[in-house]
Amino acid sequence: MRHPYENFYKAQLGALALAVLLAVLGLFKLEHQWIILLMFYVLSVSFLFEALIEWNTKNVPNAIIQALRALIIFLFTTILYF
Repeated sequence: MRHPYENFYKAQLGALALAVLLAVLGLFKLEHQWIILLMFYVLSVSFLFEALIEWNTKNVPNAIIQALRALIIFLFTTILYF
């Protein structure tokens, strides 16, 4: 029997793995700043998936915290890049 939120867990893990891959790639290709920007956006999406998991498990305070983390990373990254 599958866990009811298995798709959210897989999406979060995939986003986190992609963020790590982009971070390593960004270390070696510093002239391509869009890679780092994309890494922060993917990290923000990972936090959003965590917020969705917390929200669906009725853990609302942690869901709000994770959603705010995603929003802060997204906004600060956008402001600093542009």
